[in-house]
Amino acid sequence: MLYPTIGVPFMGTDLFCRYQQYKYTRCLRRSGALVQILMPDTSSEAMSAAINQCAGFLFPGGPDIRPDRYGEKPQPGCGKPDPVRDAFELQFLGAVLAARKPLFCIGRGMQLLNVAFGGTLIQDMKGRQEYPHMDFANRASATHPIELDPDSLVSRLLGSDAVTVNSLHHQAADTIGEGLWIAADSPEGFPEALEIEDYPFCLAVQWHPEYMAARTLVQQKLFQAFADACRNSGEN
Repeated sequence: MLYPTIGVPFMGTDLFCRYQQYKYTRCLRRSGALVQILMPDTSSEAMSAAINQCAGFLFPGGPDIRPDRYGEKPQPGCGKPDPVRDAFELQFLGAVLAARKPLFCIGRGMQLLNVAFGGTLIQDMKGRQEYPHMDFANRASATHPIELDPDSLVSRLLGSDAVTVNSLHHQAADTIGEGLWIAADSPEGFPEALEIEDYPFCLAVQWHPEYMAARTLVQQKLFQAFADACRNSGEN
């Protein structure tokens, strides 16, 4: 297909959520994709329709996931969750995985992927970090280094096994879900990218390439590779 349709869950109605949603949409459209915003409808009819209409799916950033979704109680520093997003996105992600559609998970999206595979999260990492990992003021710039597994998809796309990225998170993947493996990590050992064993196409990164892509063109390659995978999936 020439212009693959990519589904992105609805992030919210307030001005900041609309600003965030625009950043993802812009990068996908630059890659030659169409974007379909997915409202939080967990009916089987709505989810089946979205799976059939979209060639791939991007799960974006957002608020902290409810700790009971990964078997824990809230700890000091854990932010306010969005239960509607949690319920919809976890259920819908399961449907996407079952359909083996191309997948791009960013920020919260990577954490959601880990939870979906049975993993857990560090609820607040402030006391354990060497670099500031919640640095919204510098969201368009590379602020800390990461190391990438040279055999990973993300390393091949970025053309390196060491890059610098931005950082907009205070939580991180802790126990890694069964079927996932760490494709990149920070100097402190926090996972910065995950991949799924034996899956057609999955990018899952903790940083936010949608804020960096305009200035750091190599980050746009992640969106381009994802759109190309959707384009080549043969479905619309």
